[in-house]
Amino acid sequence: MFNHDKVKSLSALIIAIVSALLFDDLALFFVATVALLIVWVFAECYTKASAPTMVVANILAIACTLTLFLTIGISELVNLFVAMLLQANCLKLLIATKPKQIKSIVLVNFFIACCVFLFYQSLPVTFLVLSLFLINITALYLLTNRKKLVRQSSVRAFKLLALSLPITCVLFLFLPKLPAFWRMPSLSSAQVGLSESVNPFNISDLTKSDKLAFRALLPSNYQAPYYWRAMVHEEFDGKSWNIAKSADNILPFTQIKEYGNTIKIYHEQSSLKWLPSLFYSKANAANIVTTENGNLYRVNPNNQKFSYEFTEIELSQQLTNNQRVRNTRLPTEINMASISLANQLKAQANSTEMFINLLARYYSDNGFIYTLKPPIYDDKNAIDQFISGKEGFCGHYASTSAFIFRAAGIPARVVSGYLGGEFSENNEYLSVYQYDAHAWTEVWLENRGWVKFDATAYVEPDRLNGSLSQLDNIRNEFEENIGLGLTSLSQIAIFNKLRIYLEQLDYQWTAWVLGFDNTAQKKLLKELMEDVSALKIAIIIMSLIGLFLLTFLALKLWQRRIRYDDPIVYYLLALENYAKGKGLIRKDGETVEVFLTRLSELIPHHKKDLMSFLMLYSRHRYGGKTLSKAQVKVLKRNVNNIKYKRQL
Repeated sequence: MFNHDKVKSLSALIIAIVSALLFDDLALFFVATVALLIVWVFAECYTKASAPTMVVANILAIACTLTLFLTIGISELVNLFVAMLLQANCLKLLIATKPKQIKSIVLVNFFIACCVFLFYQSLPVTFLVLSLFLINITALYLLTNRKKLVRQSSVRAFKLLALSLPITCVLFLFLPKLPAFWRMPSLSSAQVGLSESVNPFNISDLTKSDKLAFRALLPSNYQAPYYWRAMVHEEFDGKSWNIAKSADNILPFTQIKEYGNTIKIYHEQSSLKWLPSLFYSKANAANIVTTENGNLYRVNPNNQKFSYEFTEIELSQQLTNNQRVRNTRLPTEINMASISLANQLKAQANSTEMFINLLARYYSDNGFIYTLKPPIYDDKNAIDQFISGKEGFCGHYASTSAFIFRAAGIPARVVSGYLGGEFSENNEYLSVYQYDAHAWTEVWLENRGWVKFDATAYVEPDRLNGSLSQLDNIRNEFEENIGLGLTSLSQIAIFNKLRIYLEQLDYQWTAWVLGFDNTAQKKLLKELMEDVSALKIAIIIMSLIGLFLLTFLALKLWQRRIRYDDPIVYYLLALENYAKGKGLIRKDGETVEVFLTRLSELIPHHKKDLMSFLMLYSRHRYGGKTLSKAQVKVLKRNVNNIKYKRQL
């Protein structure tokens, strides 16, 4: 009987770990269903619980499949695919009895472990997946050797993983980085902090996510505030601000701004096509283009971490008639109080600049409050409700400001992106999180173009510096929204240090490993060799792999050598092997003294060395004396003389 229960238990453990890790991405009811199946597997292995019959198994499969489609649906294809894989392998575990069936389950578990990288690509997750590989290889060893224990098999599995690392590193550094053969469908929208359609009165949901959005390497001369513009929303339907259909039109010609800044971004996984930038910019990546609004737009995005650099460009400051109409258009018969306010301010202003100053003063002088927990404004006149309630966050202020500007006949639009960020301990990079998502207004000024207007600056000026997590006035609201975690515990010194240390590790992992793309690889190869060619790369890869295989072979031969604690036993065996090669085999029951004496008679020219060996052997065996280092050297010399020295 092979290690049936142990292998099934290890396989169930892998499925349980992956399901727990993907808890936020898969439906709660589905994860609970998988958990119950795993409990049944363990009960089957370690109690008297019986496996389901084929009829029961088929009913379970149908029920689980229906549950899967009802709870996850077909809109999230990645989640659905991974869930089906987890469910199928778990059901197979319940009914598997033969080694061949269990082996197929173990092999599929390798693929299940790798599926974790579809959702998370951080350093801790990488170590977790390696641990899952270790468990799975241990299960394979248990399948192939019935007498092996889990501890012995895990040691062998660890050695195998350790020996594979050199080849992995060689292939990672030198193997050409091929493009993806297929494109990942979009992940859950919960993982993305921004949306192309923004209802400003539910943007507070973003503060509930403490996931990292991206990291930025900023030039030393660029100072706060950092407005990371991602999307421009020009269409307003009374509730939501939407992106115009022409927003992704590519700018046909870009002119790099003289003495403009260049910034590098390490972006987290995102299916969103719009990328953050601090100014009108052009990226260095082939799949990132510049739109007519000066934004960065990613073509055919994959849900993987990626990096890019963008440089400041010059953008023509002209407003076409179509753009003017689009950015002054408002629905009718809504927010009449806000329209009245716009007319009052317009009557007092003799220029757009003065109108801007009057609106800013209105916010600062009338008791408006910045809060993450405002009242609910759900009426069609939500902007009027906000003007009356005077409590809100960035979305409320951005939408209200754009509406008032348009009501006064001034072109305006809402821009969404991120504000600020948190610098690392050594100021090496800036970390921007999903809770740093922000919205503001852009106003058109003749001869100046689009000018930023952020009402938050007049209500809560401290928000412009640093991250939302560093704003003391709303600390309690922020922690309540985020929930328990290292971010919410950052006021405690030890937890803050731990958070910063983990952030630094993750940054190094992202910059050096996940950021190692074609550009970085070419740079490395040019440093190693002047002329980079496919033939040279192939020679380097084959040479390094060959060197590793030779080293591995030598190590295995060294491990298989016979070891003896007593040197005299080792050298006696060497003499026996030598004699066997000459056809002089030691007889059964023949003592060492008789054997060596017989050899000295048959090969008299080695009699002196044989008798010397016999004397030392007798003193050690029968005299109870320990051989000294000098005597061991004599033994070695005797054997070498017999084996290699010819009689002259």
